[in-house]
Amino acid sequence: MAFCYLRRWLPENLRLSTPVSIPDNGGMNAVALPPPLQAIAHLAPQVAAEADHIEQQRSLPGPLVDQLKSLGAFRALLPSAVGGLQSPFEDYIQLIQQLAQVDASTAWCINQGAVVALTTLWLQPAMLEEMWQPDTVIANGPPFAGEIRPKGEDFHVQGHWGFSSGCQHATWMMGAARYSEGGWRVVFCRPDEVTFVDNWQVPGLRGTGSFEFSIHSLVVPSRQVADVGQPPTISLDMTWIPTGLLFACSFASLALGVAAGALADVLDIAAGKKPRYASVHLRDDPDAQRLLGKAQAHWQSARVYLHTTVQEVLKQVRKNECITDDERAKLRLAGTHVIRQSAQVMDFVYQVAGSTAIYQDQILQRRFQDMRVITQHVQAREAFYSMLGRYAISGKYEYGPLT
Repeated sequence: MAFCYLRRWLPENLRLSTPVSIPDNGGMNAVALPPPLQAIAHLAPQVAAEADHIEQQRSLPGPLVDQLKSLGAFRALLPSAVGGLQSPFEDYIQLIQQLAQVDASTAWCINQGAVVALTTLWLQPAMLEEMWQPDTVIANGPPFAGEIRPKGEDFHVQGHWGFSSGCQHATWMMGAARYSEGGWRVVFCRPDEVTFVDNWQVPGLRGTGSFEFSIHSLVVPSRQVADVGQPPTISLDMTWIPTGLLFACSFASLALGVAAGALADVLDIAAGKKPRYASVHLRDDPDAQRLLGKAQAHWQSARVYLHTTVQEVLKQVRKNECITDDERAKLRLAGTHVIRQSAQVMDFVYQVAGSTAIYQDQILQRRFQDMRVITQHVQAREAFYSMLGRYAISGKYEYGPLT
């Protein structure tokens, strides 16, 4: 009886293999996505069917990428003026959460492309028109080393960037590099103008194919270089929030989706498993029930915290057309904490599943490895807690690429 109660207690989207909505108001009601995002969400069964292939090949299948492009998944946050869906960020992170519930790598590639696409809004209108075609996908990576300097009316670029998720289906590459005259610039070039290094031999998020890439000596026209320290060419709410904070919250929603899938997995395992040397089935084990209760509480509280924070901050940002230090701090804290809480949910679930979870043919093992990689990402760094604690004490906010 207790196990049946736990299953009923989970929000509906945790019990569906092909979720179509995310619960709101404590899981009592379902909030449907707007039609353009709903069309993307309806690919969930296909994504689930391709998950093994995505894992093994370390890339998204071409037909799936074509469908995602045609539905505007990689243009979800761009304004309609350049062919984007101009989706509200609050709805967009719901979509990422749903897709991550069936495959984290697919959700990661979509999110990486959709958020980094916003940096193109600092390019001039003619370049935006040239760049944004129906099949356009932008890939990037954090700079390891690099420089951009003037060369006549053009720019000379060289550098090395890492973790370029989705680069295998990208049509443009973007890299930030130090500008010889001071500050930073971002440069856009074609994939055939860079050298890729396939060192993505990892246990989690394998399907993102996050290769490194380098540019040894490339001259690019000035129209392909942008200064994101200046006002954007097209101004909207998504350009008033630092990209690093948009990534913080969208990756947090992705972690929530992975944790949600893990909760659904462990309920299926617990329904029929009797652990070796145990006197009762897993579904009747008080310790398993206690851990599942804790997992549910952690997941629900993290979900409400993230979505409430994003809604509150976006409301103020749209009203004032800028973001304050307090609002930056709220997004930074929510992004980091929700990732860490989602990992805690995964740990509870993994403990309940026991040795069943360790086998590679178990989707729960894949989710566990995906979550471990997410927590190693710079967005999940524990150091952000200290930074935000200092801000709370001193009132002095520490600006940086991720804050």
